[in-house]
Amino acid sequence: MFKLFTTKEDKAVTTTTTTATTPATTTIPEGMTLEQVRVAMLQLMMGENSHHHRMGQYYNYVVDNRLAEKAGYKDAKDYFSKHLADLSQSALTMYGAVAKSFSEPVARRYGVTCLYLLLTYKDAVDLEVNHEEPGSTLIDVPDDKGQVAAKPFGDCTVEQMRRALQHKRKPGSTKPLPQEAEVLAEQYREAVTGRFPKGVRVKVLVRNEKGKAVLDFKGIPVEQVSQLAAALTGELPPVRTVQLVEQPAVG
Repeated sequence: MFKLFTTKEDKAVTTTTTTATTPATTTIPEGMTLEQVRVAMLQLMMGENSHHHRMGQYYNYVVDNRLAEKAGYKDAKDYFSKHLADLSQSALTMYGAVAKSFSEPVARRYGVTCLYLLLTYKDAVDLEVNHEEPGSTLIDVPDDKGQVAAKPFGDCTVEQMRRALQHKRKPGSTKPLPQEAEVLAEQYREAVTGRFPKGVRVKVLVRNEKGKAVLDFKGIPVEQVSQLAAALTGELPPVRTVQLVEQPAVG
């Protein structure tokens, strides 16, 4: 039986199949033009973004209603790591953050990865974003020579968003942050923002002070400071890998 996802238990069992099978193929219509191929691939990308947005809604539902805790698990991360082992926590965090901030049509248009980078950029520079129409948000994008120009988010690729974010996190007046410091800071950011319920607008800002990463926390209600302490002392989420996949914004 075909299974889309595997659990840890599934991965521990190795099966062999002796019956030869012929993989199913989908025929590409003869005579398709280059433009038709481009449009078809864009449609597939938008469909993928819709699926990821919906997965984010499901993940947020589990977190907001503490379904995993009620079922005897430590938290949602603990549950999904055991029952959807092929789906990384970093991907779920990204899907959930985008689903919480943007509608499904917006996710289809701009891409989940680009929107997640926009959220990270927004926190880094304390920027206001129109969540209904983020395309006009101006992003300071450095070119290959380091020259910075303002560019609408709707025209930015994933790589340009990464460069813009790196530029904001690495001021020219200080030494660059070590990569391991950036990774650790991002893990803490995900741990803290994922700890608070929907509606609590917590921000974790990363600053570069003479080559050292410094974290600033904003918007934490006094009665929920214990959640911050739990996030900082608990197990950190895994290093994000989903951003290594190139996915240009769909305009």
